[in-house]
Amino acid sequence: MKTYRWPFVVLMILSALALLAGCGAPVGRLSALVPDGAVSMRSESGALMPNGQPSAGVAVFGTGTASAEPDLAQVNFGVELRGSNSDALVSEAAATMEAALAAAEAFGVLEEKTQTVNYNLWVETVYDPETGRPTDEIIYHLSHQVQVTTRNIDSVGELLSSIVNAGANAISGVNFVVEDSDALQRQAREAAVRDAKSRAEQLAGELSIQLGPPTLVTETGSSAHGPYERSMGMGFAEDAVSPRVNPGSFSVSVSVQVVFAIR
Repeated sequence: MKTYRWPFVVLMILSALALLAGCGAPVGRLSALVPDGAVSMRSESGALMPNGQPSAGVAVFGTGTASAEPDLAQVNFGVELRGSNSDALVSEAAATMEAALAAAEAFGVLEEKTQTVNYNLWVETVYDPETGRPTDEIIYHLSHQVQVTTRNIDSVGELLSSIVNAGANAISGVNFVVEDSDALQRQAREAAVRDAKSRAEQLAGELSIQLGPPTLVTETGSSAHGPYERSMGMGFAEDAVSPRVNPGSFSVSVSVQVVFAIR
């Protein structure tokens, strides 16, 4: 009688199991929410696949948006300077920014939200236009940008003209936002779920099927949109006139995908 060693027997069993698995087996319909620890994947068609298996049922996307009037204004401004002496440039920028920040504080900016967003000092090598070779001349460039936040939405135009008159020669953006954006997120999410449910009910009616409970819910994305005005420049005229600034509205959008079972 031929005697087989254990490793060989184990190898034969594993091979048989692999052949049985290759034959395939019917996949049961999902009837519950994805359990804790389950892995969500996407098929080529975009449908969610918990643990790699397609979710059976009616899959729909829903989108919701919530809007509110902005209650904060964020203003980015600073100085753009150039010169041959780096020390003098740094000193000039510091003095100018101190004056501009003092002018901004007069309009009630929130000191805890004031922050430096950019400070850059770099050297430009001057080349001879005829030979294309570098000369002994160098030019220093300095950029200093800060962001201030104010609740005085109606006085943003006056704030801009004030900081320009104080010496700031670059305004890179005015952004209006809502301080409590979480509340808008919740409202938008609720609207997205209602939208998804409405779409699923319409599909069920058209197909003469009855919807069951949701078996899979996922938030596919969210975004916030606020009015944003951007401008950059140098060499503002003295006694700049206050520009007209419109705060508009701030909105948040949320998208969800919901899979409903079919009864």
